[in-house]
Amino acid sequence: MIKFLHCADLHLDSPFKGLSALPEEFFKRLFESTFLSFKRLVDIAISEKVDFVVIAGDLYDSGQRSLKAQSFLKNCFQRLQSHGIQVYICHGNHDPLDGQWVSLDWPENVHFFGGNKIESYFYEKEGKKLACIHGFSYETAAITDNRTTLYPEKKDELYHIGVLHGQADGYSGHSRYAPFLISELVKKGYNYWALGHIHKKMDLYHEPPIRYSGNIQGRHSGETGEKGGYIVTLNGNETESRFIAASDIEWHEEIVDVQEFERHQDLIIHCENLKESFRKANKGVFLNLKLAGAAPLYEQLLDGSFLEDLEEILREEDAQSSFVYVVSVKNETIPSVTGEESIKQSGFYHDLMDVLEDETELEKALSELTSHKTARRFVSFEEEDWEMVRKQAEQLILSELYKGR
Repeated sequence: MIKFLHCADLHLDSPFKGLSALPEEFFKRLFESTFLSFKRLVDIAISEKVDFVVIAGDLYDSGQRSLKAQSFLKNCFQRLQSHGIQVYICHGNHDPLDGQWVSLDWPENVHFFGGNKIESYFYEKEGKKLACIHGFSYETAAITDNRTTLYPEKKDELYHIGVLHGQADGYSGHSRYAPFLISELVKKGYNYWALGHIHKKMDLYHEPPIRYSGNIQGRHSGETGEKGGYIVTLNGNETESRFIAASDIEWHEEIVDVQEFERHQDLIIHCENLKESFRKANKGVFLNLKLAGAAPLYEQLLDGSFLEDLEEILREEDAQSSFVYVVSVKNETIPSVTGEESIKQSGFYHDLMDVLEDETELEKALSELTSHKTARRFVSFEEEDWEMVRKQAEQLILSELYKGR
């Protein structure tokens, strides 16, 4: 029997782009969150008495890893070494081997997979080989070839664990790095595949487990919910897994149905109670609220001053160990049923919606950004981004037509 911790995508030194507008004390707490989250995972590994830890890529957010981040990891790994726990690590697309950093001497329990080939490490306990861990690190930031065929097949009675930072073919939620087919991984006969790169915990296959552990700390509003790693026990042909939440801060999004509220005060009280329902001991929460539904207060909500006041009320919070900070309150309400129907019956409305459904029109509207030599590096639209643009545009059209009735 062996027991190990599987985690990935630490992204230490993440700059948390686009969030600098947060109050300083909250931004500072967020910046330190990746470090605290990994420290919690180390504490869990020690308390669970695991045999080893597997980190499936992207320890750092870039190839220019800071001395602070490296020193932090070294101290964490030394703690694990003092408890006889080994560590097996691959580097991913964010922290490839060709990056620039100050080289440190790592503890003897730390094993880094090299690049350009698959490397295998044997895990031994009391002089007996129990497991073999296979993997590779990214030599550069863009490894786009399928390297599954390079992994050796299991041909003995040891436990075999594959470590892979990459994307399953057919998954469109992330950049396409080190692509693989699930069927190719199954054929290797391994007992477990520890995956990294996708920032969402996800089981792609059950026997054997082929699993993304997700990142250890949500870095923006799109990475919601609990984050952490898995404690995995392999005992003969049986596998037991438990997800362990370790993130210091969680992101959440909640939709507030405003149909039942006819007074501002009632809506305010509801939002305050909702905010409190997200409070967790020793954990911070960043909360985004969306007001939705056919609102009796629709006309009043078109006045942005009320939303600003509501945000200010809900943000009366400090960055202590347990906080709930409301990042935004977005108005996605629609007029009452009769008001909405009268607007949507207009030919002008239908013409505008036809434009929104035409992707070429949207691309044309953004052409100046996507063709600009500097801006295009920061503009990348996935399908969910297009949907968000369409939805926001529809809300804007509805509100403008409502005002002009």
